[in-house]
Amino acid sequence: MKDNLFNNFSLSDDEVCKIIKQFESSIRKKSYVFGKHNKDCEQEIRLQIYKVLTKNRKK
Repeated sequence: MKDNLFNNFSLSDDEVCKIIKQFESSIRKKSYVFGKHNKDCEQEIRLQIYKVLTKNRKK
């Protein structure tokens, strides 16, 4: 049941962006590579979150 926390599949783009904003500090913390902030890594994390939250979206 825990895996389905965000698997609503009816989330709009605005709702997904709101979720990403809520987790912004966690995303930033996890985007450090070898002790330096990596913007590409941060962007990749955001992209993967978006993909997961919008996959199988009902059209």
